Amino acid sequence: MAVLKDYAFASGGIIWKIIDRTKYDSRSLKYKVSMVIGLALVCWFPLAIISFIQLGWEQFYLLFIRDIATHVRFLLVLPILLFARRSLNKSFNNMIGIFHETKIIGPENAAGFQKVMDWIMKRRNSWLVDILLILLVYSSFFVQQTSLITNSVSYAPWLLYHNKITPAGWWYLVFSLPIIQLLLYRWMYTILLWIIFLRKISKLDLHLSALHPDGMGGLGFVKYTQLGYFPVAFAFSSLVAGALNNMIIFSEASVQDYKVLIGSLFIFVLLLFILPLLVFVPVLASVKRKYFIAYSIQAWPFARKYEEELINFHKTEATKPDSSWHVDMADSFAKSAHMKIVLIDKTILGYFVFAVILPFIAVVAQEIPLRDIIVTLITKFMG
Repeated sequence: MAVLKDYAFASGGIIWKIIDRTKYDSRSLKYKVSMVIGLALVCWFPLAIISFIQLGWEQFYLLFIRDIATHVRFLLVLPILLFARRSLNKSFNNMIGIFHETKIIGPENAAGFQKVMDWIMKRRNSWLVDILLILLVYSSFFVQQTSLITNSVSYAPWLLYHNKITPAGWWYLVFSLPIIQLLLYRWMYTILLWIIFLRKISKLDLHLSALHPDGMGGLGFVKYTQLGYFPVAFAFSSLVAGALNNMIIFSEASVQDYKVLIGSLFIFVLLLFILPLLVFVPVLASVKRKYFIAYSIQAWPFARKYEEELINFHKTEATKPDSSWHVDMADSFAKSAHMKIVLIDKTILGYFVFAVILPFIAVVAQEIPLRDIIVTLITKFMG
């Protein structure tokens, strides 16, 4: 399948604008991995080396080595958020190609579709959004400085030393933290654009069919683009799990104390990564209703004629009437009647639930042996 154009939907953002100046996408895989790892280390390594010099080995171990949240933030989440762009862009481009190749987008609605794409691309590259995000990141530090320092144990217990921000803490607050925040906010903005894109597309006169074998009017492929957000959902969940790890380690809290937080995260992921697909419910319901009524009306003349032929056959025992058309029409009618109007299925739910649960296994394992967790999960799935 040919991709008509590289839309690079998840591109944009000040960090990616800087990275793209190195012609990142055209470089080798080795270069890309080195670039991402290098940025992660620039954020994390100064924190480690400066903290070690100032705190000494004992305090360094107690406050920095055990700081799971910081390690997760820069050595796991940051690379995931950077690498996720390429996979999502590839999936998005494939989706656009399918829209055109299958004639869901044809000559009649191509202009409207292109108008949507132009709108999305313009908003994606907006410098105004970049400036607003930078202002948000740095202004939030000055506005909430007291709160950040007071609650530093949840994300950086080495931030303070003798009630003063350490040199490592300043590097963290001025450089490292803003980078991860800019990436997070930019992904939130990308997800918002994705939701708007789906909404605008659903308003077009899409050429769908209730007879398509995917049982979703022919839009089943869209859910696989939604799955491109799996790494992002996993990264978001990992951030929360890392902070919760810190609370358990440094504040002697219990997982039971944060059941509401974990439950809220499930709801957040559901709303952010699953419910956007519901924008197609009205259009799919309309397609289903259209085909159901059409086949119901068209079937009447054939049904009455077939009924007459059957009565005549029983009376005269003449040639038995051909029923193949009846079987074909009944099959078509059944397909339209059973067409799904929701693009969310077990695959979508399973992937995103897994994305949320996986990072929390390490959290729960601090209070419940990992062997017991695995046995419980296997028992649930097998029985």
